[in-house]
Amino acid sequence: MQYQIMADSIEINAKNVQEWMQGFKSIRDERKRFGEYYDGKNCIIKQGAVKGRPNYSINVNMAKYIIDVATGYAFGNPIKYTTDEENAKDILDRIQYVHKNCNVAELDFQQGGDMATYGVSYQLVMAVGEGAIEDRIIFKHLNPLQTFFVVDNTILETPVCGVYFYSYKENNVDKTKIYVYDKDYLYIFVDKGGAVTLEGEAEPHNMGYIPIIQCLNNDDAFSDIQCVTDLLDSLSLAMSNSTDNLQSIANAILAASGGTLDEEAIEELNKHKVANLPEGASMQWVIKNVDPTAEQQQVDNLLNFIFQISQVPDLTDEAFGGNQSGVAMQYKLWGLDQLWVTKTTKYKKAIVQRLKILMHLLQYQFKNTVQMLDEINITFDKNLPKDNSAEYAMVNALKDVVSKRTLLENISIVDDVEAELEALDEEAEKNADLYGFNNNQNLNGGEDAEEQE
Repeated sequence: MQYQIMADSIEINAKNVQEWMQGFKSIRDERKRFGEYYDGKNCIIKQGAVKGRPNYSINVNMAKYIIDVATGYAFGNPIKYTTDEENAKDILDRIQYVHKNCNVAELDFQQGGDMATYGVSYQLVMAVGEGAIEDRIIFKHLNPLQTFFVVDNTILETPVCGVYFYSYKENNVDKTKIYVYDKDYLYIFVDKGGAVTLEGEAEPHNMGYIPIIQCLNNDDAFSDIQCVTDLLDSLSLAMSNSTDNLQSIANAILAASGGTLDEEAIEELNKHKVANLPEGASMQWVIKNVDPTAEQQQVDNLLNFIFQISQVPDLTDEAFGGNQSGVAMQYKLWGLDQLWVTKTTKYKKAIVQRLKILMHLLQYQFKNTVQMLDEINITFDKNLPKDNSAEYAMVNALKDVVSKRTLLENISIVDDVEAELEALDEEAEKNADLYGFNNNQNLNGGEDAEEQE
């Protein structure tokens, strides 16, 4: 799937920007289609029904279910950043401070949702205003329907710039403002009626890199629902047709044979629910023959294929009951785990790029950026129900086999491993000095008392 513009001419000027915007239209239309599936606004194609017959269009929004489950599983828990190196703790503290100011957990969750829906996500890192640099950094979520990347036409597809745009009205004239960021400058263009012009001069942004970060959901930039859209359409169609059939039964025709019912007789029949028929006459309902078993089988087959191909499990399955074994749970989650691996691997690249920009802004130049990044651990936690009893059993089983650090890193209730290790050391010191044998003040006091005697 095409997800970015490959340009023959990479100079940032009005002519090229206009061509890039034109090229993005088809990409945007495809992304918009997946967004409509998530919103439950995709069209349900049905054959024309006879006038007056039931003709329901019921959207079974399984797209939202697939995307929400996959996103929550991968990004429902905040990403953790740790280091074992003393010389990296200062920079990590600065990074954590920026993350807190920018509410990075919410941003990451938004990015995960866009990746699952559109196959790609975008975020902007900028420094605005005045004051300490840590307080001026902002992270901005960018809508994939308004953002794209431009790359050169070499085999490396080297990024040239990131483009973000929005439309507005000015004096009843439709306009589009276009922000183009390369690794050094911000260019602002305005599209007025298809004519693109540069607004002012290019301004240095001092980010050190292209400040727009693009992250793919997978190698093909596929949405999580891209391979099941036909199945989703068929499921909605099956439910719509089933509802039509039920409504047809409710609107069944009452046929009378061997006699005639005039309007007065029909009114009396509807009023009293009793029919006085002449001898030899009969009445019966004319209804459409419906096979509910076949209809349910069709729905079940569609759901099974949707869960299988999307790799997102059916959480109503009995394997997710509280009394099921961990093996049964892991088997059902195997497909979702493959999605998790792909998503987190891709998003880790985006995080590394974000950290590079942060380190450039924080001006930590005493050490190579790549080397510094190697000392920061980035950890994704699957958003699963926590079984504390299993964790405690693991700790008891491994406490004499692995280090305290390893145990603490695998206990969900411990957020800061370093702080917990320090607390354990302090506690051990207090327990060792329970009777005050190492209290210098007491020892000195005792020596002074002996000298006085």
